[in-house]
Amino acid sequence: SGINAEYGTLSSRQRRNYRSFHVVLGVIMLRLTVLLLALFSRVSASAYYYVYATTWDRTDAGTDSEIYIKIHGMKGETSWYEMDLSGVNDFTRGDTDYYGFWRNEDVGEIMCVTMHTGGSDAALIYKIRIRSTSSGWKNIYNKKGQWLSRDSDEGIYQDKWCLNDCALDLPIRPGTWQLARTDFDLSSAKIEQLSPTVLDSHTMDATTSPQDIETEYFASGTASDSMLFSKTGGVLVSGSTTFTSHPVKISNSAAEVDDSASFQFQHSVPFRRSEPQSSWFGCRAPAGKKVQCSAVMERSQVRVPYTQTWQRGSCTWVVAGDYTRVWDSDLEQKIVEV
Repeated sequence: SGINAEYGTLSSRQRRNYRSFHVVLGVIMLRLTVLLLALFSRVSASAYYYVYATTWDRTDAGTDSEIYIKIHGMKGETSWYEMDLSGVNDFTRGDTDYYGFWRNEDVGEIMCVTMHTGGSDAALIYKIRIRSTSSGWKNIYNKKGQWLSRDSDEGIYQDKWCLNDCALDLPIRPGTWQLARTDFDLSSAKIEQLSPTVLDSHTMDATTSPQDIETEYFASGTASDSMLFSKTGGVLVSGSTTFTSHPVKISNSAAEVDDSASFQFQHSVPFRRSEPQSSWFGCRAPAGKKVQCSAVMERSQVRVPYTQTWQRGSCTWVVAGDYTRVWDSDLEQKIVEV
């Protein structure tokens, strides 16, 4: 009717074309919106890096070989970037060259850089001064004075430099780092009773009966228990790293560590277990009453902040996050008057 009011003089064909045009336009706008959202998501996950590379002021320290950099941080590492200034003879003795570039990876707080050479013309870089859109300025030095060259007589083709030596073996990975302790902030625990799992239900109606009415029934199901250590802060952890921890349980409406059990976990990977439950129940409605008997498993959730301390020799790093557990209680019967 709106179209007729505004375009009353249009023919039927023109009106159909008008509607078709708006349908096509709507599809195009929807696809454009999806594309822009995807593009925004990609850009928001990237970072811009500002790098000053200083070549050592020593004989033959400069190079004409290709030099690449990879940046490491609390959230991960970037892809390689070739440090090459168009029309400029960079990496000359004693000079400092500036490079600015985007990477799809935002590594967070910067901790290390890995330098790589593509040629045999040896290079001796003194330091890298670097920051990003999510990290302040860092000065990372070539502490050992390591030459870079694909000629093994002159140096090595790749070397990692860090703010401190404890970052050299990051991320945390199996066989290198050991979990020293896990601390749960039980005072900040959030406990929630979720909707119970009802396996069977029977209604007994004795409202018009001078005697009790009763029956028996059998209920069975599976009680599930799911635990997850999500990681929200701290250094990067390799996905293959496993660790052992006690679970958290609820006792007297409060969260506490269950020292009687321990399980093996991976960050951000749910640990699940299950146990079959079954039982016979009797359901009785007293004379003049109506009751509903249900075989249920109560479902609970607890979420607790945690910190982990990982060690390698004298080095320690901290990982932080939330521990979440959702589990079913043992099968039981609930009787309510209706």
